[in-house]
Formats: sequence, C-alpha cells, structure tokens
Amino acid sequence: MSDFSRSFIPWENDFTKGLYLAGVEVIDGEEAPQGWVIRTIPAFEYRYVKNEDSSTFSDVVEHLKENKISLVGAVQEFHCPDTGHIFLFFPIRRL
Repeated sequence: MSDFSRSFIPWENDFTKGLYLAGVEVIDGEEAPQGWVIRTIPAFEYRYVKNEDSSTFSDVVEHLKENKISLVGAVQEFHCPDTGHIFLFFPIRRL
C-alpha cells in the first residue's frame, strides 16, 4: 500500500484513499521483467499481525492510537507461501 506519490506513506482520508501496489520481493540489483517497475520500500521497524478478519486493520490502527504509537509509513501485506496466511506489517519507526 502507498500514498498517491508512491512514497510508501499511509493512505489519506482515514486510510480510504491510496494505491495498492502488488509486488514481489527481489534481490538487490535484479532487473525487472519488461513492463514491471522496481520500487524499494524504505527500511522500517514494524508491528505485525496475522490478518484474521475484516476488522484486523482497524483494530491495530486503534491499538496504535491508544498506545500513542505513530504509523510512519504505509501498511504492507505479506502472503505467506507456506501457510497461506496473510500478515499486515505496520511501520512504526523508520530505520
């Protein structure tokens, strides 16, 4: 997920406006297939959770607010190929 500038900052308007950028992880220095673009996500420290249901995202955002933890980048989604589970990574500090 990213803002419209593709800077990997949180979506706007209470997380309702932004871009969903599908991608795969690659080794630094690899070339992208024709028609693809390589984007480097900045390094962050994350809080992450298994995405259990449609309320997981909003529950974590509320938890962060309650604990005065700032979201400093766009939330990333990881689909685990081994288990099929989806995890949400919430960036809380830029490294």
